[in-house]
Amino acid sequence: MVEALGGAFLQIFSGASILYLVGGVIMGLVVGVLPGFGGTVGLAILLPFVYGLDPVSGLALMIGVMAVICTADTFPAVLIGIPGSVGSQATVLDGYELAKQGQAGRALAAAFTASLFGGLIGAVILTAIIQIARPVVLSFGTGEMLMLAALGLSMVGLLAGRSFIKGLIASMLGLLLGMVGMTPTSNEYRMDFDVLYLSNGIPLMVIAISIFAIPEIVDLLRRDTSVSQETRLSGSWLTGVKDALRNKFLILRCAGIGSLVGMLPGLGASVVDWIAYGHAVQSSKDKENFGKGDIRGVLAPESANNAKEGGSLVPTLIFGIPGSGATAVLLGGMILLGVEPGLNMIKYEIDTVYVIIWSLAIANLIGAALCVMLAQPISQLTRVNVRLLAPFLIVLLIFATYQSSRSWGDLIFAMAIGIFAIYMRRFGYPRPALMIGFVLSNGVETNFYQTSQFYGWSVFERPIFLILLAICAITLFGGLRLLKKQNLAAQDNPTTKANPAQYLMALTMAGLAIFALFFTRDLTWQGNIFTQVIAIPMLVLSMLLIWRMSRGGLRNPDMEDIDLPTGDGVSEYKSGIWLHLGWITGLLITAALLGYWLAIGVFLLAFLALRSGLSWTRAALVAGGVLAAVSLMSYLLHLYFPRGLIQEIWDLPFPLA
Repeated sequence: MVEALGGAFLQIFSGASILYLVGGVIMGLVVGVLPGFGGTVGLAILLPFVYGLDPVSGLALMIGVMAVICTADTFPAVLIGIPGSVGSQATVLDGYELAKQGQAGRALAAAFTASLFGGLIGAVILTAIIQIARPVVLSFGTGEMLMLAALGLSMVGLLAGRSFIKGLIASMLGLLLGMVGMTPTSNEYRMDFDVLYLSNGIPLMVIAISIFAIPEIVDLLRRDTSVSQETRLSGSWLTGVKDALRNKFLILRCAGIGSLVGMLPGLGASVVDWIAYGHAVQSSKDKENFGKGDIRGVLAPESANNAKEGGSLVPTLIFGIPGSGATAVLLGGMILLGVEPGLNMIKYEIDTVYVIIWSLAIANLIGAALCVMLAQPISQLTRVNVRLLAPFLIVLLIFATYQSSRSWGDLIFAMAIGIFAIYMRRFGYPRPALMIGFVLSNGVETNFYQTSQFYGWSVFERPIFLILLAICAITLFGGLRLLKKQNLAAQDNPTTKANPAQYLMALTMAGLAIFALFFTRDLTWQGNIFTQVIAIPMLVLSMLLIWRMSRGGLRNPDMEDIDLPTGDGVSEYKSGIWLHLGWITGLLITAALLGYWLAIGVFLLAFLALRSGLSWTRAALVAGGVLAAVSLMSYLLHLYFPRGLIQEIWDLPFPLA
């Protein structure tokens, strides 16, 4: 083990790998500072640029991004009271109160110190579990892997959102999307409609960017607010470090909690900060200051946030089952690099595991140090107006999406799936569940067939299989109990009607299940049995959801709608969805005519002048600067711009080509 750890350490510091790690950390810090994003969106944006790197550099780049976002998201949580990501929600309670009391520097220093120790503890726990679990994992067969995937999907459905039914439907939709293209067993084409682009399935990068990044950008534009007006860092930084050292045992306990919670697929960042915060309150004798500026309310969630990244890598590396939405995207990036997590990696490529562990530990050290040294300039990013930030993100996302297969199909399907994902977000269908279902789809189907061929009914004689089956049943039973409680809550307000759009969304889910059944009916048994196994329950759950909405009130999570007015009767959104989708659509139409390079200039000029309020002169200068930067990136990384009509007519030089 020591020799393998030493070899992995040398791999990271040889060649350009350490530079990629530092670059990933810097990108993670920028993404973490911007509210509404997070590890999943950051990795989704990065994914196309990983392709072609050597495995060590690619892994270092991705781990660098993922490891420090939960450190950087502390900036908006403390300075402006807005969580940088879902993992910093609890930090707002006391962190923002400390900032209002003139102790922002103290809160940030304490948070960064706790994040550093939490991340390192998570890496240590990951190393220990890999060693303990390795002999057990090597005894797993296809049956056990199938049940692990089923367990992961059931837990995602239960834990990734407030509605158990919606979680299961979303994960099943992800499985169906993963079935598009050639079947892994019968070599038949499934749901491709004779479209060449779909013959190999929808690219993972298209799914990742469309379901995470597009909805978040549209959501930011709809809120149409400046991120912050005040970034003054007051209070003693040294006091914050002393606070962390004085509460070292609280940090240690919460880091352990974060690691354990991170191991549960689908749970992760959505609740880990609240669990740690609750532990801090319950284990304290003096509780009266929590929520009023207690430094322990910052230390507990921040240590747990960073430690959970190490925990979420446990199911990802050992079983190939993502522990969170971010690790689902990470898993896709690993596949692009030719690294396949799971039994074979634990058995034959343990050095790669240690590269990931070292990258996680070093990234936390670098991230914490940079946060302290660059606190003042980084905090200025929280003042960036969304209207100035969004057009550059849109340009980057479309450019990155096109690199998936360098086909216009990438952009068309990303736009279509992105629009659908916006409404998934609006009506409470957990998008990480869809992503995890998509990533697991091919492996689940292959294990399903291999288990039936290798074991048949004798698989029920395997002890580990039965244990996993029992855990899966317990999980589903817990979900059914949650459904019962939700039904009781819904009866408190039986006269309230659901938004008609909620019914339309549920009917759309049912329609997609019927669609999958209809268009695979003529395939062989090997080609359509798995589709039926997924689509029929999805149809039943969608109809059950419609029935529950017809009986429940607004207290029912199945009727969650983020566009409904808040308690004071005022919606937090200042504009509709389609206004901003129109800008993205306009960019795509312009690119189809002029090519993407020219379309970038036209789009940025129009958006910055008409939407962001810049003068035409300043907008033209900014657009020109972005064109130069994108051209340089394209040249250095050998990336391509989408071609338009004029490129098909005339042979133009770079970058117009």
